[in-house]
Amino acid sequence: MNAVKNRASLSRSPRKSLATAAAVLAGALAFTALPAQGASTPGVSDTEIVLGMQLPQTGPASPGYNKVDDAMRAYFDYVNSKGGVNGRKITLIAYDDEYKAGKTVTSASKLITKDKVFAMVGSVGTQTHISVIKDINRRGIPDLFVNSGYSGFYTDPKKYPTTFGALGTYVVEAKILGKYIKENMADKTLGILRQTDDFGRNTLAGLNTAGLTFTPDKTDAKFIAGAQAVPGALDAQMKQLQDNKVDVVIVGATASAFAAAVGSALKIGYRPQYVVISVGSDATTFQTILGARGTAPAVSAALLAGTISASHAPSPGEADDEFVKAFKKINDEFNKGPAAGKVWDNNVLQGMNIGYLTTAALQGAGKNLTRPGIIKFIENNASKLSSAGLSPLGYSAKTHEAFTGFWIGKYDATSVLKPI
Repeated sequence: MNAVKNRASLSRSPRKSLATAAAVLAGALAFTALPAQGASTPGVSDTEIVLGMQLPQTGPASPGYNKVDDAMRAYFDYVNSKGGVNGRKITLIAYDDEYKAGKTVTSASKLITKDKVFAMVGSVGTQTHISVIKDINRRGIPDLFVNSGYSGFYTDPKKYPTTFGALGTYVVEAKILGKYIKENMADKTLGILRQTDDFGRNTLAGLNTAGLTFTPDKTDAKFIAGAQAVPGALDAQMKQLQDNKVDVVIVGATASAFAAAVGSALKIGYRPQYVVISVGSDATTFQTILGARGTAPAVSAALLAGTISASHAPSPGEADDEFVKAFKKINDEFNKGPAAGKVWDNNVLQGMNIGYLTTAALQGAGKNLTRPGIIKFIENNASKLSSAGLSPLGYSAKTHEAFTGFWIGKYDATSVLKPI
């Protein structure tokens, strides 16, 4: 694991130029006559590969995350326009689980038994995925590039042999942020706002590893994931932190919860320094949530400014980054989602990158595509997989973690995360 806070020291993964990576893919994106695919591989025919995913398209956790599937589909449509992968077109079936575990179970069953997907790809959420991960792995279904940084999914491939992450783990990220806080804010009173689930517990574990501790019901404020949908639901937690004179609030929660927390703090005149786990700090989601509650864009931008976060990827505002440029062009041309869902941000970049990684894995697994084959390919070829990430991919037979390092940044007045 690269506990890196200085962006310049991150080693891209292996971040071949996009032109080189595209050339490698070119053979796969050309239509090729194939031998008949055996009926023993669900979701794969001579002409099609069917993939499935689950995410909150509606509900309190949906803002921002509900853009990921359309971005992935846009990338696959781009690939299909070039002939598909080894002559097969990619079809993505996505179901709304509302960030509710019961609906995740139902939709997973439908994807597996009715839609007969080849693999699950890019599913969103920690607690929701916990409800289905055992069954997916028991069936030997590839569970690729899950949008969760929960370390318990990836650090023991013997437990979950088919599951691979799409993010760095929350433990590693929190440890890196914790080290930065310890070195730069030693004179401040620290507090944490976290979900009462494995996401929140992972965040706390990483901070503890960095030497930071918190007092329950004083500097450790917790809430049930999804509660942020109710106006004022986080008022008590923010008042708790204010009453305990917390100067720096570390947030282990979704972006919608972070926005709700800032709104609650604003009502009581509380303006701490925020340090937010990356999945909770998306600028577009933050401004959308506050905007729906009557906050003007200029005000929400000012509230976000100064927030510290981390990332394994380039900022979506980096116009000179070759992956950002290419993905933005594909998004503009192929994204058929609603207008708001096409707005370029971290979530769209993440969806595009998962589409890109999935395409590379499908290509690398070969023309005779099998479930064990793609799992073996990813485990054995992390160093060959290019992506938009600025950090190496960690996939191996010993770990299924994705990005192994992060850079730390601060949001400026234009809501762009800039390295510090």
